[in-house]
Amino acid sequence: MGKTVAIHQPNYLPWIGYFQKMSLADIFVILDTVQFSKDSYTQRTKIRAKDGWFWLTIPVEKKYYFKSINEVYLPRDSKWMKKHKMAIISNYAKSIFFDKKFIDEYYCNNEFIKLQEFNEYGIFYLKDKFGVESKVIRASELGLDKNLKSTELLIEIVKRVGGDVYISGMGGKKYIEEEKFEKEGIKIRYFEFKPFEYPQRWEGFEPYMSAIDLLFNVGEEAREMIRTYMR
Repeated sequence: MGKTVAIHQPNYLPWIGYFQKMSLADIFVILDTVQFSKDSYTQRTKIRAKDGWFWLTIPVEKKYYFKSINEVYLPRDSKWMKKHKMAIISNYAKSIFFDKKFIDEYYCNNEFIKLQEFNEYGIFYLKDKFGVESKVIRASELGLDKNLKSTELLIEIVKRVGGDVYISGMGGKKYIEEEKFEKEGIKIRYFEFKPFEYPQRWEGFEPYMSAIDLLFNVGEEAREMIRTYMR
């Protein structure tokens, strides 16, 4: 019997939709073999602030801009970590379910060398907190042909992990060649994230924040919210 598969880059403290998409899949593949993209969500995330929101951006060195994500190293200077930690503490310390222990561990861990390692720590933390049970596999563990691109790459990943249904974000409609999936006997399901409101620290709801915003404001209730507001 086949499995449902979702694929995504290892983003930095991802948004809620990332985990909704993950929860729909039997297998979630971390796409760490594609080229790092400057100013993408593998490098930055949004957090809530009194006057709206702002970016937390990891200052990746230019020499890694054309490398695969799993070849990107974190900056040697850890000043950005202290900056990000203080930004999160100043904006979330008074949130009801703020997890200071996680933030201390995350931003004071000298064992992180690569961007992927750092990002995955946050991904697995949130996955656990949201009760998402999908099996996670890295694309780099599948022995893929490095020349595969776009639709062919996605199809090969789905086949390698024994899937017969691929879950794509709505953006996939712009580039996915659906007939190729059909030829391989793989069905495509499109997932569309619909922002839903939940209590935030300040008035005026801001959607599309990092999922820590949901977790720190509603706690365990986030598990049910993620499933209830699925599309």
